[in-house]
Order: sequence, then C-alpha cells, then structure tokens
Amino acid sequence: MNISSAIVYTKDGNEAAEVAKRIEQVKGCEVIAAQDGKIVVVMSAENLDGEIELFKALEGVEGVSGAAMIYSYQEDLQQDIESIKKSGKISEILLDENIDAKDIVYNGHVGDRVK
Repeated sequence: MNISSAIVYTKDGNEAAEVAKRIEQVKGCEVIAAQDGKIVVVMSAENLDGEIELFKALEGVEGVSGAAMIYSYQEDLQQDIESIKKSGKISEILLDENIDAKDIVYNGHVGDRVK
C-alpha cells in the first residue's frame, strides 16, 4: 500500500471547493482541506504505478492547473524498486549505486511550479 499527499493548485477563476468536489470523485483520493486555490489531497494506491496513475488523474481534473507531491510512503518499497528497475523507465545513472548524488547535474526548471 502506498500513501501519499499532494497539494493541488486550481486554475484562475476556479473555486477550490468546486474542484475539491471533483477530486473527491477520483477513487483513492481524499480531500483534507481546500482554500484560496489550494487543495490538500491524500492518496492511497496498491503500488507505485497506482500512485503515479492517481497523481496524473489529479492533474487531469477539470479546474486543476497543477499538483505537487508532498509526501509518499511505500509499504513495500523494495518491491517497487525492483519493479522500476525491470521496467526500463528510469535512467541508468539513477540505478548506479557507485555514482555520488553530488555528481548528478539537474538541468530542469521548477520555478514555474513554485507558487
């Protein structure tokens, strides 16, 4: 079982309470609070793939401009790690335990996601 939480941001002009009602319809999602265009959601899924599907579903809800994962707990983390390794969906550099994290360079941009 995976338990996680996210903050969901509503699009301009969308009332958080209305978007929260839509989110409550997503199986596995529970709205904890909604105010000023931000919604706190707790998600529960069977595994990592389910958790990712729920997160994508949140991002697809009408009125949502984006979502940020805040916390994630995996009950069977080792099984999820093995599943990810076998899937081929993760960069080899992240699987190499001989590479020091300080030697990995991030070239993304998160500034537009921080509010």
